[in-house]
Amino acid sequence: MLEILFQYGSVTIKTFNILLALAFVFTGAFVIRYISRQKMDLSFLSRYFLYAFLGMIIGGRIFYVIEHWAVYRIHVTHILFIWDLNFSFFGVLYGLVIALFIIARQTKEDLWSWFDTSVLATLLAMTFIHIGHFFNGTQYGSPTNLPWGISFDTQNIPFINPIHPTQIYAAILALIIFLYALKKSRRIHLSGVAGNLALMLYSLGMFGIDFLHGAPSLYVKISFGFIAALSFIFLVHCSHKTHHLPSED
Repeated sequence: MLEILFQYGSVTIKTFNILLALAFVFTGAFVIRYISRQKMDLSFLSRYFLYAFLGMIIGGRIFYVIEHWAVYRIHVTHILFIWDLNFSFFGVLYGLVIALFIIARQTKEDLWSWFDTSVLATLLAMTFIHIGHFFNGTQYGSPTNLPWGISFDTQNIPFINPIHPTQIYAAILALIIFLYALKKSRRIHLSGVAGNLALMLYSLGMFGIDFLHGAPSLYVKISFGFIAALSFIFLVHCSHKTHHLPSED
């Protein structure tokens, strides 16, 4: 696969890094347009974006280190090397939700409106990131005889035969759910419904895709199953909650 897009001397540009940059650009543009359409407070984003971003980085890194502690306990200082871009999806999600919860309580903002925004933005970003994993040769699938099986010429993948392009499966899944949830958010003017529905569907989809991974993880299955269950509970809550207009003094 095209892991390195450009290389000149000591300068190396990886395809994954380009797609990660595109994810930030398109996600940022989407968030600004989305909150403008929803008539949300744009200044809230500018004031507290850094705190939410730090929550994502810290949570994502902590969970990744826990998952790969056997490696990091040998090189403890490498925990701080966040530029290797090794983060856990679950950690990023939990870090973001906790940060939003704390910020929303302090500012009296509607937590679920910003939750919807965050989940939709994350799904859009994950579309690019999954494609990046495809070019990187990571999160690869198991051998298959299906006509769309892909052969990877990289030492990271131990299979010679064509394998499932699970990264592409995941990218298509994220994009479809993003578009579906975005359409739902325009029809259902109840904060929290679109975000929890999208997260539940994505978790269930990724739970299934993990069975096709070349190195399936019980931890991943349990984690996605847990997130799907929580999302369903919060979906029911958001579907039945009552929105009150602010009282006038």
